[in-house]
Amino acid sequence: MKRIGIPTSRGGLDDLVAERFGRAPTITIVSVDPSTRRILSVEVVANPGAEAGSGAGVKAAQALADHGVEVYAGPSPGPNAYAALTALGIKIITVTGVTVREAVERVLEELAENP
Repeated sequence: MKRIGIPTSRGGLDDLVAERFGRAPTITIVSVDPSTRRILSVEVVANPGAEAGSGAGVKAAQALADHGVEVYAGPSPGPNAYAALTALGIKIITVTGVTVREAVERVLEELAENP
């Protein structure tokens, strides 16, 4: 099982991937089985970085780690968020302009090519 964290506005599989990571209102966490390409569960959590005065991306990255996320899928994170995600061992896959469901498919394709 892999857990994928995706920044969203409202959350859920049909929401669009947010344009920004740190300030997105919600994070949609999707658990998948890469071998069967099946979605096992979907959870929407508030993004603690959304209202942060500073360090929004770092707070969002820590929230992903706190929820057991192994893969971040979304817009390119800023330099501090990138450093935090990398330090936390979270793989970064850049996706924009798609729904959460489509982002999950792209992650599964990427994981199949580069496990």
